[in-house]
Amino acid sequence: MSDYTDKTDNLMQKLVSCDTDRELTDYVDFIDGKYPLTLHEYIKTIIDDRNMTVADLQRASKLDRNYIYQIMDGSRQPGRDKIIAIALGAGMTLEECQRALEISREGILYPKSRRDSIIIYAVKNNLSVMDLNKLLEEYKELTLQ
Repeated sequence: MSDYTDKTDNLMQKLVSCDTDRELTDYVDFIDGKYPLTLHEYIKTIIDDRNMTVADLQRASKLDRNYIYQIMDGSRQPGRDKIIAIALGAGMTLEECQRALEISREGILYPKSRRDSIIIYAVKNNLSVMDLNKLLEEYKELTLQ
């Protein structure tokens, strides 16, 4: 798996242990270009790791073909539900899904929210978009939009 999986806590420990300008420079050089800063770069990294194509992701996420290609070329910023659909379609872990939501500034999944709890369950258990929507309907929650 790619280097983006370094734990943030580990990186923070490395950063706060920097006592000199040289150590800071070494740290900045270490992270420079290593961690995707845009959502489409992050998604690309994940689907590449899983040997998926954008077409595979489109089919699995149930998103419109043009829409997913616009996301992947960076010309469109998806909302929270679309990011969750992409996470499910790409088979992201819960940690990867939360990171995608953080990058996009859409708000991470919150375990005190009924709907978010169901989504967390779906991501954790690798459910499909369709299966998540069925589950959301069963619990009388809004399906992914």
